[in-house]
Amino acid sequence: MDKETFKKTEGKLYGYFRDLKEMELLEIDCRELQEQEESIEWDIKHCNVYVSPDSHMSPSFSERVQVSPTGEGVAEKDIVRETEKLEHELEYVSGKLRRNRARIRQLKRNISPLKKVLTVPPLSKEMMDFIEYKYKLDKGFGWIAAEMYGGVRSTAYRRREEILEDIVKWESLYGDKTK
Repeated sequence: MDKETFKKTEGKLYGYFRDLKEMELLEIDCRELQEQEESIEWDIKHCNVYVSPDSHMSPSFSERVQVSPTGEGVAEKDIVRETEKLEHELEYVSGKLRRNRARIRQLKRNISPLKKVLTVPPLSKEMMDFIEYKYKLDKGFGWIAAEMYGGVRSTAYRRREEILEDIVKWESLYGDKTK
């Protein structure tokens, strides 16, 4: 295998696991945003806003009631203002949720070809362990050699080469034909 194909394949593996991690974090974020969205909608639906009574009540009962040209009172205006703030917050949270879901869909499209290669032809446990150690957990060859090959680094380098050759072979069969 030539050096360029080798580096490109390694880059795809690193990118695959990076994208999986980003998807996982975005999905956690989406669940939190979904909860916030539901909470804000409940607050709006049930008019769950706080308006300070001190700013609207007269110190004594002898004062006259304020009347505005529109017919709404100061307290009503404050309730409407607080509800509008909630609506703006809901709009922001909903937009962020939509953007996160769009990013997740994009990442799924990006990893789809390599996911087929890693799952359709069942790779051996040793190969999958090596791939996870090297490209997901970013372990070095010394660590991998000690963990899997009795400390023999040359075997770890040789296995990496064999694994990448297999991935390139399977990618030509199952990978994305449009790229």
